[in-house]
Amino acid sequence: MRKKAIVAVAALLMGPVSALAPQAVLAASPSNTGMPDQTALDTADPNNANWPSLQGGVAARPYVTALSVINNGVSTPVITNGTATAETNVPAGRIAVAVAPFNLCRPGQTPAQGVCYSTPNRIGVTVGYQIQPGQLGYDFSSPKDQNGAPLALPVPVTADTEFDITLNLNTLGKTLRWTWANGFTTYWNTTGLGTDAATLRIRLKPALSPVVMQGTQQVGCSAVPVMTCQYTQNTHETLSANFVLSLDNSRDEIFTGALFTSSRSYMGSLMTVPGETPKLTYGISAPLTWSDSTPNKASMSAVLSDAAILNFYGATPAVAATPEFVASAFALTRTDGGSQGTPTWTRWTADGQGTDGWLVTIPDITFAAAVTSSGVRSAAAGVAPASFKVGSKTAAKVSRKKSGKAALLTLRVTAAACAASSCRVVVSSITSKTGKAAKTVKTASITKKSKSVVATVSASSGATQRLSAMLQTKKAGKWVYVASVVSSP
Repeated sequence: MRKKAIVAVAALLMGPVSALAPQAVLAASPSNTGMPDQTALDTADPNNANWPSLQGGVAARPYVTALSVINNGVSTPVITNGTATAETNVPAGRIAVAVAPFNLCRPGQTPAQGVCYSTPNRIGVTVGYQIQPGQLGYDFSSPKDQNGAPLALPVPVTADTEFDITLNLNTLGKTLRWTWANGFTTYWNTTGLGTDAATLRIRLKPALSPVVMQGTQQVGCSAVPVMTCQYTQNTHETLSANFVLSLDNSRDEIFTGALFTSSRSYMGSLMTVPGETPKLTYGISAPLTWSDSTPNKASMSAVLSDAAILNFYGATPAVAATPEFVASAFALTRTDGGSQGTPTWTRWTADGQGTDGWLVTIPDITFAAAVTSSGVRSAAAGVAPASFKVGSKTAAKVSRKKSGKAALLTLRVTAAACAASSCRVVVSSITSKTGKAAKTVKTASITKKSKSVVATVSASSGATQRLSAMLQTKKAGKWVYVASVVSSP
């Protein structure tokens, strides 16, 4: 029986979620776009779970070691050699960062599932500007001082600005899973995951976020997994840059270090179904129309690292790096009634963008009214979340049994390519669920040309290892990807 693992993308506490593509702000910002700065978050409070509530206290929390603001290719350092001690006497208007614990137990609370945790299960990281001691502003479209008057920032921030941030996860780096970012990311790198020395570096552009105001309160749609949203039109937008780290170690390790982004949406979630036909389902919840009544057009992106591709799909890094892999491996479908533009796949490298893998981007996502219980679209009662399923184009099934010290794999694939050209099966051992190391242990030729492929391969060194089995075909003189699957002992 397959197990489903849900990766939830959480909204930040200070306001709703994100916009990805840089655009002009269409409506005035709401007045209450301030949040506690790092000094406030590092101060003990009997009514709030701030960092002193963490075992080890403030000294154990993640902290920014470096922050630069990049405009037109010119980088302005703001924080260098940062420590866990909060900055003091930050002048008004200067760029700053707040690192906040989510769902940490307050003083006197007992940890319990769904109530609170002894360590935070999520961490919010917000880039903003100092308003006054204790308060950070996060809406770069209309910076304001403590009196609500316009505030000129010494380093200007627009939708084209990049924030280059290095974060030391300190004592909380052992359980990092996914990261969700509000904004457009151009660089993503993680090191030392699973250890206390874990760090991450991200380059992030601020983006518009939808806001719905009810009186003086900000509201939105933050259910996970994403569901019908009752807010059909947002009232305001903010230009902001933030991201959320999930420390929920109940989820599978496969997507450790994964990065997801979404645009003009309140919330996103990812559901994964591993196994013989692995599937990813990504959904975002958002309003139908923007504040000026134009149709909302969102977008979403995900970095699929070579490590995740190996461990989820079974394709080795050398194969995953080829355009033939993307063309053959991923089928994207949508059934909620909305529309979208053509997805693009961009190859990322560790040298260029910090990660070896693929960036998939789906632009121009529009939304549809939700379906009522009678099976018809509602007039304006709610908005259906956009839901995208990404699955293998060619399903591969594998059975496994132990034969002495060997693993005996029987691969079954229906592939027209093998009826016309030579095919082979490549079996590789997988070192870990979070790495991209794979060692070929056996390659077997398929002698019979047929689209119904059944191949049995004995992997003598892989009896107790997780193995990938890839089917490849000869095309223009080289072996290219057809299908793959992961087998566990």
